[in-house]
Amino acid sequence: MNRNEDDGRVAGREPGSPEGMSAQEVDRRSDLARWISGVHAFPADRTTLLERARSQSAPDGVLSALRSLPDRTFDNLEDIANELGIGGGQQHD
Repeated sequence: MNRNEDDGRVAGREPGSPEGMSAQEVDRRSDLARWISGVHAFPADRTTLLERARSQSAPDGVLSALRSLPDRTFDNLEDIANELGIGGGQQHD
């Protein structure tokens, strides 16, 4: 980790972003959560997640990301984020 000696910030990471996540990744994950989270949202499969997002009038970028998911059940938002390669998790093949 390269730290800026003047202020202690880690190079390449925005202040307030969790370690391993860029500010853009934080925004993408938050956007997904806004459109698919809710009471009893998980576990859910790709079809259920897409239906939920469509019913909430999610933007095309969110729908596209959900369509790119494999056809399996996801346990939580972190599981989806990891599958999409958001936040340092490895995208699964």
